Amino acid sequence: MKAVVIGGGIAGLLAARVLTESCDDVVVLERDELSDEPEYRAGVPQGRHVHGLLVRGGEIMEGLFPGLYDELVQAGAHLMDAGEMRILNPLGWVASTRTGLPLLVASRPLLETHLRRRVTAKIVDGVHVTGLSFRGSTVDGVRTRDGRIDADLVVDASGRSSKLPAWLADAGITVPEPVVVDSRTGYATRLYTAPPEVPVVVAESLAAPHHPRGGIVMRVEGDQLMVTAQGAGGDHPPRDPEGFQRFLDSLRGPIAEMLADAEPVTPVYLFARTASRRNAFEQTPGWPGGLVAVGDAVCVFNPVYGQGMTVAAMAALLFRRHKDFSAKGCRTFQRKVAKTAKGAWALSSSADQGWAGGQHAPGPVERVFGWYLKKWQTALVHDQDVFRRFLRVVHLVDSPAALLNPVVFRRLAKYSRPSPRRERRRAGSNPR
Repeated sequence: MKAVVIGGGIAGLLAARVLTESCDDVVVLERDELSDEPEYRAGVPQGRHVHGLLVRGGEIMEGLFPGLYDELVQAGAHLMDAGEMRILNPLGWVASTRTGLPLLVASRPLLETHLRRRVTAKIVDGVHVTGLSFRGSTVDGVRTRDGRIDADLVVDASGRSSKLPAWLADAGITVPEPVVVDSRTGYATRLYTAPPEVPVVVAESLAAPHHPRGGIVMRVEGDQLMVTAQGAGGDHPPRDPEGFQRFLDSLRGPIAEMLADAEPVTPVYLFARTASRRNAFEQTPGWPGGLVAVGDAVCVFNPVYGQGMTVAAMAALLFRRHKDFSAKGCRTFQRKVAKTAKGAWALSSSADQGWAGGQHAPGPVERVFGWYLKKWQTALVHDQDVFRRFLRVVHLVDSPAALLNPVVFRRLAKYSRPSPRRERRRAGSNPR
């Protein structure tokens, strides 16, 4: 069987890696011109900003590419305990503690380049896919600017810019309107030299409705700090260096102070296409055989939560257990993909509802999580066990259902909201 994967990003590379286990021929088609070295590219417009690889995603990648962690660390990435991140939430510094969960900290270009080097599928760059080729009700290849490429299976992993709904519409197949939750979040990122005393990861989280500003500092390769300022609800950080610095100065935590001895080494880069979008491909009448979609082509998450790469990795594993790519089999595959993304979508979309201004009416699950996550903010500041449980869910190691049990309810009930005076004192503390 020949598989053609559209897109050479994280989702496409991981899908190709698993498909090589069962397919005779796997070809990855990437629109960008690719380099052998880590470089930012146009097809990943958010690639210059902090990328979070959740623990579950890292575990999957290490399983698919044994020794990947060691490779990346030798190239300048960092491996740390996820529980030792320094995180300031609206009520203070979370109760950081060791958890045994390994967290890989690296830039997006470094991670993607090392995955690409390890994939054995054929990768062809500079290819613009313009549509699908059909034989009856089955997709039998893709059309490109230069012609046509045959395939027994086409995998759309082309990301948030996927044209799949339009391509299907050209064939008379109507995809349901996507569900969109837009927190109107914008990013601004700059690289700095790294003073030795700055921790690997320091973050100040956003929280609706009173904390629209936040940021994250992350040590990356080249002994540099990647500093991303985040603003929700339309309160975006500016591009000019002076405005960017003022935005950092306005944060409650010590990010600006930590950069006092750091020197900027790049301009400020912006990104604001952060709306979450979920396509219900599994509900599409007449879905053809020979076609599946994974990654951001199916479900785009607000990048602030770092879920995209991990959900893509979880979906890639589905190719190990699914071999039927008839029309019925492909619809079944899309249902499995939707199920894989369900927990991450519930977590991120419920958190973003406070900024979304009623664009999408939250369902029962989203309303429960929206209320429940607010209760957790207090407990996370005081209780290391609560923090461990929360991290396991946020990093997709455990299901969100793990937060909904009587033991957790009893622990949350122990804590009351701290006073504003106490909050200010904690927020001003240096996390070193």
